[in-house]
Amino acid sequence: MDYVEQPNSNLICCICHAPFTNPTTARTCLHTFCRDCITTAVQHSPQCPIDRSSLSLDDLSPANPIVKHLVDELIIECPNRASGCTQTFQRQLLSTHVKDTCPYVEIPCSEEQCDKLILRKDVGKHQDACVYRSTQCDGCGAIIKYSDLSTHNSDCPSKSATCSFCFEEFPRSQSHEHAATCLDYEIPCTQANNGCSWAGPRRQFSDEHVLSCPYEAIKGFFSINNSQLSLLNTENATLRQQVYTLESAIQTMRRDIQTFRNILGPWYRSHSQTPIDHLSIDHLFSAPPGPSPSSSRTNQAQPSSFADYGEVTVHNEIDALAPYFPLTHEHAFQESHNYPRSRRSLSGIVDPHLSQRTLPLTPVAPLNLSTSLEGSLGGLRDSIVTVSTSVDSLARRNDIALTNESIRLNEELGSLKYAIHGIRLQLHRLMMDRNAQVTGRGGELPLGLPGNQTIFHPPISMMAPPFPGTPGTKL
Repeated sequence: MDYVEQPNSNLICCICHAPFTNPTTARTCLHTFCRDCITTAVQHSPQCPIDRSSLSLDDLSPANPIVKHLVDELIIECPNRASGCTQTFQRQLLSTHVKDTCPYVEIPCSEEQCDKLILRKDVGKHQDACVYRSTQCDGCGAIIKYSDLSTHNSDCPSKSATCSFCFEEFPRSQSHEHAATCLDYEIPCTQANNGCSWAGPRRQFSDEHVLSCPYEAIKGFFSINNSQLSLLNTENATLRQQVYTLESAIQTMRRDIQTFRNILGPWYRSHSQTPIDHLSIDHLFSAPPGPSPSSSRTNQAQPSSFADYGEVTVHNEIDALAPYFPLTHEHAFQESHNYPRSRRSLSGIVDPHLSQRTLPLTPVAPLNLSTSLEGSLGGLRDSIVTVSTSVDSLARRNDIALTNESIRLNEELGSLKYAIHGIRLQLHRLMMDRNAQVTGRGGELPLGLPGNQTIFHPPISMMAPPFPGTPGTKL
């Protein structure tokens, strides 16, 4: 803000170099500053800006009222001086001047629908020219908006109007009554909807056209026909709605059927497709299992029987199922050969007698596509349970075989250890005898031995540890 006279230097804030605004004094050093200036300074550095003494926000308090009055009584110019306001007043009257009296302050128009901002000095002119101002109709005296005046004048019932057919003047509020009774008013024929194209004055219609109009003679037929057409239109609308509903239901069913076909996969068969040969499937599932492989010849004969079981008689329409079952019978045949060879190679290491105890292989038929999906899934679950049980049983038998083999190997190792220990003792005895013979040559005895004393050799049973025997009972 601009001051008319130069303010006293004692009223100038040393931070902003302007007269105090909301003056505040520090209780520690009694220096006075603007409230906002000293608050910002203390938050940045907790020191007095003048003497650098310690200062905090709690040390600040409002200045003496005399200082506040001296600052508020300074004479200033209006902030809108550049716009044309030349008034000067005390600083404490600034808010009142701007709010109530300054003619160069923009204020909104008093009309609700008008959103313009105008200078206070131009309010009178704008109210006289505002399109949203209220005005009074000179005919009926109604209070309306100036923007709606032209529309109101065309509909004002108190003003007169002239008929364009008979040139008669009448109040505008009676326009509809005059149009219904004017004999010169041009009207169409009452049978215009049925096809009559006549149009003319009302007096000619009742006197001339009704007697000669061909549609007037069959107006009864038109009324009956119109009622029947109305009923047909209503019925057609109902049928059209029903057809739309049925089409929507059919589209939903098509989507559901397509989803079911994708889910069912090979188990979906339409009526046009030839079903699988049930005799071949029944023959596969009812065929007796292969004989127990008690010899090598039976083991070699199994793959041919498995191949026989793997053949399924299916018509050409079922070839589309091939992507769902990519495993061919040749792969199954090779796997049935690979498993026994790996089993025999393992049995040769663990137990030489396990080659004659190879587990029988039962041929497994393919999925029964002639039954339902639920039945096939149930059969698969039963097969998985059977395989799990067989695997568990095989694991237990392998564990027992490995345990027995370990026990047997432990016994053999113990026997070998005992025999080696006996051999070591015999060798030690022979060495002792040889040493005695060598040292006793020429009638000389070794030192420390009397003449007739013999060398004592402990028996093998005293030097050899007892054989541990069987550590446990064989399973």
